[in-house]
Amino acid sequence: MVSIVTSLFKSDRYLDSFSEHLNNFTSELENRNFSFEIIIVANEPTDRELEFLKTFSSKPWFRSITVKRETFYASLNRGIASAKGQVLGFWNVDDIRFPEAVIEAEKLVKHGADVAYFPFYIKRYLTFGSFSLPVMTTKVQGQVLEFEKRKFETNMTTGPHFMFSKQAYDKVGPFDEQFKIAGDFDWSARAARMGLSFALGKEFSGVFRVDGNGLSAGTNQQRTAENNVVYIRIHAWDKLVSVDDVIIRGYRTKSLKFQNGFKALNLPYK
Repeated sequence: MVSIVTSLFKSDRYLDSFSEHLNNFTSELENRNFSFEIIIVANEPTDRELEFLKTFSSKPWFRSITVKRETFYASLNRGIASAKGQVLGFWNVDDIRFPEAVIEAEKLVKHGADVAYFPFYIKRYLTFGSFSLPVMTTKVQGQVLEFEKRKFETNMTTGPHFMFSKQAYDKVGPFDEQFKIAGDFDWSARAARMGLSFALGKEFSGVFRVDGNGLSAGTNQQRTAENNVVYIRIHAWDKLVSVDDVIIRGYRTKSLKFQNGFKALNLPYK
């Protein structure tokens, strides 16, 4: 079984399109008798989000967890903790996921991969209030995605839709709940540092939406600070960028935050 976790927080503007894509995605997997579940972690859900949860609540593959507001990566860890699948992944509510890549991910894991990642599309929008205008779609594929250990330690090359085995998650550890933006980069970098097996799929995984509203949108001091934490952890001193000292001091580089506590992080020196 494959388990996919989605975190909701103030996601009303995306729910109509997400519902449509979720229906299409799950219908294809059901038609192919593929075993999967979708786990929604709803942070202080709005009325519209509660309506969304109710709409899908009768589906056999659907489960939801309602929580007080927590970080995105805390929600991912929470969803993974309840997951039944041996292959895990996540789905940002503003993205589109393609079922063929999820099916391929399970095959890659069965053949020994710890982490499966894929070519994908980036779709950029200009946003004016509640209105968004698509302006450009780019394919990310080919040589830029080829695996090289140091590249994967220092760049978010696994993309927005990578998946991983339950054993890989147990080995690498949870997503660091200190992070607001770069927790997926940190996890992927730790996996590469620890020598886990990465496999590049042939299928496109989906569409990553860039509209200025997502956690990873644009360049800001918070994102730079979090990237610096990752660089310090894997000793990429040449990648460090000057950032507001007050922000960087808010992070522990030698510890992971998990379930309101901290656990020591021990990575190989090389």
